[in-house]
Amino acid sequence: MAALSGSEEGSLGFDELVRASKVEPDQARRGLTWLSSKGLVRTTETTTARLEPASRIPPELALFERAASSPDPQTMRQARQAFSSDAEFSAALGRARSLGWVTVASSAEGPALRVSDSEGPADLKGVLDAVSAGTTGSLDGAGREMLEDLKRRGIVNEVRTTSSSVALTGSGRAALSASQEGNGLDRMTPEILASGAWKGQKLRPIDVASKGATFYPGRRHPVRDFIREVKEAYVSMGFTELDGGSVHPAFWNFDALFIPQDHPGREMQDTFYIEGMTERTLVRKGVVDRVASTHEGGWLTGSRGWGRPWRVEEARRLLLRPHNTVLTVRSLSESGNEEKRVFAVSKVYRNENLDYKHLHEFHQMDGIMVGKGLNVRHLMGFLSEFYKKLGMRDVKLWPTYFPYTEPSMQVMGYSDAVKDWVELGGAGVFRPEVTRPLGVTVPVLAWGPGIERLMLLKYGLDDLRELYGNDLTWLRGRAEHAGR
Repeated sequence: MAALSGSEEGSLGFDELVRASKVEPDQARRGLTWLSSKGLVRTTETTTARLEPASRIPPELALFERAASSPDPQTMRQARQAFSSDAEFSAALGRARSLGWVTVASSAEGPALRVSDSEGPADLKGVLDAVSAGTTGSLDGAGREMLEDLKRRGIVNEVRTTSSSVALTGSGRAALSASQEGNGLDRMTPEILASGAWKGQKLRPIDVASKGATFYPGRRHPVRDFIREVKEAYVSMGFTELDGGSVHPAFWNFDALFIPQDHPGREMQDTFYIEGMTERTLVRKGVVDRVASTHEGGWLTGSRGWGRPWRVEEARRLLLRPHNTVLTVRSLSESGNEEKRVFAVSKVYRNENLDYKHLHEFHQMDGIMVGKGLNVRHLMGFLSEFYKKLGMRDVKLWPTYFPYTEPSMQVMGYSDAVKDWVELGGAGVFRPEVTRPLGVTVPVLAWGPGIERLMLLKYGLDDLRELYGNDLTWLRGRAEHAGR
């Protein structure tokens, strides 16, 4: 402010202000932002435009100058050497001939160029000189037409420059005058406080009611925050978390879940397979043989299976997991009838058509409960309590069909944003065709909602893509909502 007060014109350009105040440009910008928010300074921006010629000259002018500078007629082959491509030469020749600057005549060495008009090129050079000198305002009608043509072709460019000037407002002058009265302190430092030098000094008044600066420090993404909340809910209910890689053979993704090998969901249009890669160690024995026998004829499950031959080659194919059930079903094969509560929250991958409720890559949470006497009523009670822990009340369980659970339910949540019930994920009791081949003879309750769809309800969104759109206004709003 002191630097501004010494300006005879009442304002200073930004660069002049930086030099006068002897601070760095970034420091000056921050200071001006603060002073402007207090109404102490006024910043005015002025934009000016000027024309600048590009580094290249018009190709037709280059062709003319080459033809005019040679004492002998330039052959086509000789003239072509001045251009970087045949297309550029053809364009230059066509334009120069249409303007009447050159003609093509026969010569002993083939077609050659002859100069037929020198006034047109001179006029064009005059326009380019006017651009360089900044005197295009004096061009006549024909000259302005040439100038517009050069601008359209990118040979002359318009360059805009924005400059800022800063001036004190009336409030700023009053505040500066008040701060300069006497030799009072305008800031309090630890050294002044410790030495007692502040005693008897006049202190600059502080506006304690003024609004402080808003800061947006780094924080976790809302999706990560919600995943932490989900994990805390699971752990509070006695669950243990599972983890695993993103790539698994089709056997654990589909076959172990009693999904037939000709099911449409296993095709390339729904699943991301790893091209040319298979799990060679997978052979038909043990668990694999029992699963295969269940598919073919039901094995010892009481089912008739799918009644079709089972192919180990199909089961060996590697793919990006389309669901996290691959992790929970593998844990079943390792623990048998042991009572357990486990869950997994990880990314899954599906070849979906992108829309407001579908993504190619998203997070899914899968969980299972294993124990004697468990039934669908226990599952409904758990899911209702689980969603309450996440602050969700408008949740329904609708009957549906899945190949690997019976009975099966669809978890639906009402979205105020889209004014409709949104599918959150499936749930049910694993069928014997899934559990018996894995060595499990007690009931297994399973579910698999999507994380992002739950967030639609939690944050009142109507499009999953908004979660990953990097909208700073929305992200900062979530930070304030979370109290961070």
